[in-house]
Amino acid sequence: MPLSIGRHLGRKLVHPIFGFVLPALLCAFYMWRVWDFTVDDAYISYRYARNLARGLGLVYNPGERVEGYTNFLWTVLLAGGIRVGIDPNVLAKVLGAGAAILALAGCYRLDTLLAPVRRTPPLGAWFLATSAPFTGYAVFGLETAAFAACAVWGLVLAELERRGEVRWPASAVVFAVATLLRPEGPMLFGFSLLVFGRRMFGRAGFLRIAVFALPVLAHLAFRRAYYGLWVPFTFVAKTGDLAAQVAGGKVYLADYLEHAGPIWWACPVALAWFAWRRSSLGLAATGACLAWAGYVVAVGGDWMKFFRFFVPIEPIGFAACAHLLRRGLDGRRLLVRLLAGAYLAFALWGRPARLDGAHRVFMVDERLFWRNAAGQTADWLLRHERGTVGIGDLGYVGYATDYPILDLLGLVDPVIGRLPGGYTRKLGPGFTDRIFDVMPRYLVFILGNGCNKAYMAGSKRIYHDPRFAPNYALAHELPVGARVSWCIFERRDAPAAPSAPEPKRRADLRPVTTAGTG
Repeated sequence: MPLSIGRHLGRKLVHPIFGFVLPALLCAFYMWRVWDFTVDDAYISYRYARNLARGLGLVYNPGERVEGYTNFLWTVLLAGGIRVGIDPNVLAKVLGAGAAILALAGCYRLDTLLAPVRRTPPLGAWFLATSAPFTGYAVFGLETAAFAACAVWGLVLAELERRGEVRWPASAVVFAVATLLRPEGPMLFGFSLLVFGRRMFGRAGFLRIAVFALPVLAHLAFRRAYYGLWVPFTFVAKTGDLAAQVAGGKVYLADYLEHAGPIWWACPVALAWFAWRRSSLGLAATGACLAWAGYVVAVGGDWMKFFRFFVPIEPIGFAACAHLLRRGLDGRRLLVRLLAGAYLAFALWGRPARLDGAHRVFMVDERLFWRNAAGQTADWLLRHERGTVGIGDLGYVGYATDYPILDLLGLVDPVIGRLPGGYTRKLGPGFTDRIFDVMPRYLVFILGNGCNKAYMAGSKRIYHDPRFAPNYALAHELPVGARVSWCIFERRDAPAAPSAPEPKRRADLRPVTTAGTG
């Protein structure tokens, strides 16, 4: 008897240590390695948050009510931090890192709920801790990790509610928070209801839906009243060409699966397994993963490197796939255990190398490129007279300068974002008219051949418009590659002003590393 008790206690200690604590330490190490990198889109939210903290409203440009963000609650939290004197970049990274550890814990807990733990500890957290998208975007300034934590814990709490271990609709609250963080929350909440089977239609099920719906509908009413739309403006600005979106989304999905490695190969097998076992939790988890993949394809993926859009589903998917490996390793037949062990080794092999390669891209290539591009552009603008800046990569430049911005891609512009065409190609009738109606003091393009050759469709339209040359002259060229430069043009009739020797930074506008704009 004492021997069996000792073995039981040993497993109680070993499984959490090996299945969660050690992966969490590894995840913390990888997050620390990329801590200094901040993706450019984060600065869009930072500027919204700063304007809210100043009392100017939840706007990018004061006076223009455009919802150019998709992370309402995240932006509001950052605004609260700014209000009490916390740098939003620091607060976003701390919150993101904490959310990543919480998501790891949710991945571990989901695995234990899918099947009792026997000899083999849960393995999903190891795949999560060695994921370049997960460990990177946890500390790049965005809400990604927080949304992922809500997604996995919402599913976990739904299962605990079904079992009677939690007696109030906690999952509905968590998914409501997820929806305030990202607009995709309702899709995941819908899959969580599958956990309850027919019970989702009972009294408790309707209460759960009501608890979820109340804050979500309140935010929807706010959006309609404040911005005049039922959906985020980014949805309008980033869609408009479904065929191109699907074509790009397919490539995005294929590239992600190649990067993630063999672990996702088990997802269809896991779906079949859970269907055969009639596991409502397993079906909800794998069904959510497959639906999420379809959604990502439909919206065309994401511009950012290393697959940010798949981070929210990784804690759920890795737990479901690793669950199959654990069942195989715990199997009675030697052949099954050998096959499961071989597949585990195959799935883990190369993950650290792929992660290291991704981190080098972020910390060397991307950081250097965008520091030279957006960083130097912001420094030059800060040394010159304040004025409206027309630019596509508006994140860090807009935040660091605090100048009025005309977004050439339309994410925060009430006119360009509504034009026909897909994202980055809102070039229908009215595009150049909008530019020359505003007549920004500065226009920033990515050009080649000494700022004489336009490559991008939007800049080409503006650069070759007959109204451009008479009104704008090249003011500064920033070479950022072998063939291209960031070229700053200034309006010819702009009043001359003496240049300051150094950027006129405020205390909260310290230089930071950046990466592109979406």
